[in-house]
Amino acid sequence: MIRAITPVLFLSVLTYACQRDWNALHTRLHNHSPLHKRQSISYPPLLTETETILVNSFDNRSISDWSHYYTHGDHLGSHNKSQAEWTAQKWREAGLTAYLAEYPIYVTYPEYSRLTLRRADGSTHEANLVEDVLKEDDTSGYPNVIPAYHAMSGSGNVTAEYVYVGRGTRADFQVLKDAGIEIEGKIALANYGAIYRGTKVKNAQDNGMVGCVIYTDPLDDGPVTEENGYEAYPNGPARNPSTIQRGSVRFSSLYSGDPTTVGYASSPDAPRGDVKKYTPSIPSIPLSMKDGLALLHALESHGVSAAEANRTGWKGGFGNVTYDSGPAPGVVVNIDHLMRGWIAPVWDVIGIINGTSEDEVVIVGNHRDAWVIGGAADPNSGSAVLIELAYAFGKLVEKGWKPRRTIILGSWDAEEFGLQGSTEWVESHLPWLTTTAVAYLNLDVAVSGPRTMFAGSGEMQPFVIEQMKKILFPEGSWGDFDTIYDMWFNVTEGDISPLGSGSDYASFYQNGISCIDIGSDGSPASGDPIYHYHSNYDSYAWMSRFADPTFGLHTAMGQLIALLTYHIADDAIIPWDLPHAAKVLESYFSDLNTTIADSEISDLDLAPLQSALSTFTANADRIANVARLAKAGNDTVMIGVVNAKYRDFARGFASQGGLPGRETFRNVVSAPGIDNGYGADVWPGVTDNVNAGRRELAEEWVRKSARAVERAAEILWVGM
Repeated sequence: MIRAITPVLFLSVLTYACQRDWNALHTRLHNHSPLHKRQSISYPPLLTETETILVNSFDNRSISDWSHYYTHGDHLGSHNKSQAEWTAQKWREAGLTAYLAEYPIYVTYPEYSRLTLRRADGSTHEANLVEDVLKEDDTSGYPNVIPAYHAMSGSGNVTAEYVYVGRGTRADFQVLKDAGIEIEGKIALANYGAIYRGTKVKNAQDNGMVGCVIYTDPLDDGPVTEENGYEAYPNGPARNPSTIQRGSVRFSSLYSGDPTTVGYASSPDAPRGDVKKYTPSIPSIPLSMKDGLALLHALESHGVSAAEANRTGWKGGFGNVTYDSGPAPGVVVNIDHLMRGWIAPVWDVIGIINGTSEDEVVIVGNHRDAWVIGGAADPNSGSAVLIELAYAFGKLVEKGWKPRRTIILGSWDAEEFGLQGSTEWVESHLPWLTTTAVAYLNLDVAVSGPRTMFAGSGEMQPFVIEQMKKILFPEGSWGDFDTIYDMWFNVTEGDISPLGSGSDYASFYQNGISCIDIGSDGSPASGDPIYHYHSNYDSYAWMSRFADPTFGLHTAMGQLIALLTYHIADDAIIPWDLPHAAKVLESYFSDLNTTIADSEISDLDLAPLQSALSTFTANADRIANVARLAKAGNDTVMIGVVNAKYRDFARGFASQGGLPGRETFRNVVSAPGIDNGYGADVWPGVTDNVNAGRRELAEEWVRKSARAVERAAEILWVGM
């Protein structure tokens, strides 16, 4: 075991975090006033006897074993029922009740996929749509290796000139149109980053383009590049040039879950809708750095230059190419891509520790499916931690412990195709969840680097921070940090982002359930080893050599999620901070004011929402006082009242129905941005319409958002 902890102090120190958006975090740190100032902490932290049992139950060697199992077999969504059965068996061995929940969902897979560059001189370049086999990385050479593709992509055999479109944002396309570059009927070449990949494809499709190619650029690798003298994986921490980022290109800002059953649960006899509204009609293909570079070189000296474009992210990290837009005379790309789609079963694993209350449940989840044989970071760093979490709580159960609130573990399938396993489970259990769910804790990429991150509901934030102070940060080459709180504050400066989409918390949060998303990431700007996201090199070999050789970061993240789960499930009063939740809502209101001030309808009246927030703040302060009195007097009746309100108040935020054109997004506080796909827009019903210049709809959503906040405040109100 990597550490031992007693109720008094830590006896030993370590001897030797789906991906969060560093660009979005950087923007918020420079444009947003953090609500959390650096706090003093006791060191070493003092733990209770039960906390000590939990944190001492995490064994880095066991976590390494679980990781090795998960990362040595094909577990793409719908591909591996045996891995689901193994997970359920491990949870049963730990002492939980566990079973499989099967859902028939829409999946896609390429029958074939090719991309050929044809230059003006008649020479050609054939892209390689799978990474190089490396002798140092055993799973890179597996015979059933999964090719690089975009799930939900359209099919087609198209040959056309192509145009480099930078990051593929709407503003990037506008640069080309303003410069008189003809893009209709051509193929888009975009670099990864800034916005979700499916939004890049949608933008290309909306501009009349016939295909989209998205390549990986060293721009996002900071100083850790071969050009700066770092060796590439497997010999060093830089990106291997053959790395390809797979991923879905579904229109994620419009829906979550199965695109054939949007808004209701998928079942064998469920009616199936058309996927056209939710998926691209044009073919798209992901490329590696080295293949992307070949396409960029062929456009040099033609079209809009990087200097003329003057767009952030347009000029990438290659030092030997000019990043001109093209098109170039006589230079074309052929995409020959056939995607098949069908209904196939996927398997969620559900584990249960029954509590003494039937009316309150806490859910902890992680998805199990991966784009590659490996998936050591995404998602199976979380999967390995979840196995160890089950054993940790199993030790308490074996001693006769029973939590106040029921604990549910979820190992979700088919997240990578569009959050399908978790969304279908939520949709099939929604009436029960809306009456019982206290919180959902999401652990996707538990570890892809050393830098602790979390996003989530305002009422949970202070509690999460307090638990981070109790976990030692593992020793290593990442800096001198006593606890993971110290690392977290060093990275974030106390800023916590709202929830958008991109992982399995989405369906819970959008139905008014308090949520957090937590993990430990790498920062290229800080010199961390490059994470090969959605690539064949997101492998056990990479993880055990570069990201977390001792699995100490895995251990620390497991200890944190254990303490979070324990306290939410077993504290007499659910550990929420409602006055802080009110402050978070006010900060989002300030962000909305800034958005409106920069828009075409800068005189939009926000008075109804401001008034609702004042009511919410007053009721939040009131119930916090009641909670303190109830706890001090051990008033079990009043404690029950407070807990019911803490459990239910966030349902008010989802009480006004779906956002316009995207019915599965119901939370008026935050939702994925229309133009981003993953990152959050706050007060999205208002923001969407303000950005589109739709005054009447913006006014309507000011009123709807205000009514939702008033409903949440009404749930919180308690007489004294």
